[in-house]
Amino acid sequence: MNDFITVYSGDLMRRVKSRPFLIGLLLGTLAIVAMLKLPTLLAPTIVNQGTRLVIVADAPLAAQARPLLAKTLTVKGVVPAGTTVDRALLKRFDADSAVSIVEVKSGIRVTIFAKNPTSVPSGRVRAALLPLQVQHSTHLTSAQIAAALDANVEVRSLSTKFHSVNQAVAAQGIAMTLVVFLYFLIFMNSQFVMSAVAEEKTSRIAELLIASVDPMVLLAAKVLVGATLSVVQLLVWVGIGIALGSGGGATSAGAANANPFSLSGLLGNTLSPEVILAFGVFFILGFLQISTVYAGVASLISRTEDLGSISGPMFIPTLAGYFIGGLAVSAPTLPVVTITSFVPLLSPFVMFARMAVSHVPLWQIGISIALNLLALWAFAWFAGKLYRVGMMLYGRPPKFAQVWEILRSPS
Repeated sequence: MNDFITVYSGDLMRRVKSRPFLIGLLLGTLAIVAMLKLPTLLAPTIVNQGTRLVIVADAPLAAQARPLLAKTLTVKGVVPAGTTVDRALLKRFDADSAVSIVEVKSGIRVTIFAKNPTSVPSGRVRAALLPLQVQHSTHLTSAQIAAALDANVEVRSLSTKFHSVNQAVAAQGIAMTLVVFLYFLIFMNSQFVMSAVAEEKTSRIAELLIASVDPMVLLAAKVLVGATLSVVQLLVWVGIGIALGSGGGATSAGAANANPFSLSGLLGNTLSPEVILAFGVFFILGFLQISTVYAGVASLISRTEDLGSISGPMFIPTLAGYFIGGLAVSAPTLPVVTITSFVPLLSPFVMFARMAVSHVPLWQIGISIALNLLALWAFAWFAGKLYRVGMMLYGRPPKFAQVWEILRSPS
């Protein structure tokens, strides 16, 4: 135990003061700030893209169309039918497009002239002018058309987890954000563990350490240092996110637009204590599994240049778990989601996502955690075998036959 504490504390202090950790912490902080603030700054530009228009129509038709379009679009002006539509006209009215409306036998014909056709909200124009089309094709009054088009649609949730659409949408946003955190923290810090093992071996420091400390103690200390730093990063980033988003909490009327890092968003009905606990449990399980295997495999290389060749295949399960976790956020009942929520290396992402957006039976959660713990034991045995022998191997990377002999060896 004394050896473990000495190695753990020394490696932790060295990693905390290291430049890669500080740079990663700073870049992560900047990413959190950008994720929270850029949508607020860019939202007006994105939402208003292509929505400023000029109506080109005869006066009676323009008078009918203007209030309909103004409900969802910005009407910058009206010009008579027959006016030449060009870029100079749009520039004069500071508009993105011109909507020409002409009455025909079957109703109205609408033509949109735009600077950028890809940004034209043609669907919104069509929906806004639908009452006008019906009025001119059926000759009904405006009141009759309004009554006919006023369909009372109400969405009622059959789920006992979320009682409104706003809550469900907010929960999906928060869950997806946390899945991204899981992926980023697990992958980045597992890479740090792998790099630290490879650095000690290539610099021959490992020979001195193994001479005085049990290799399994070294392996456990390195993995737990990585876990500690991951928790520190998570607490710093989430704390900054909560601090920056505390003024934009969810309300009963606008939970769908809530900032996922707001205090009310995190601590309200959209994120229960069980989900927060699940995030912590599956984060630790996922990190320990992946970083343990990374550390064991990294002990086999003799040059840091070989890290890329062995980290590539190891990256696949992490990436697969991330993508299936994202799928679970929007479709938690799919068979592939349910099955992979029990598969080690994948379930830390998938089971957490299922729990965040739906009700998962307790027995399924228990089985998933048990399987992950069993897999962690197997990965620790596997990595320990490789680490104990691999840290003393130099020269060319071992072949598969040599690795198999290492695993079969009794010590």
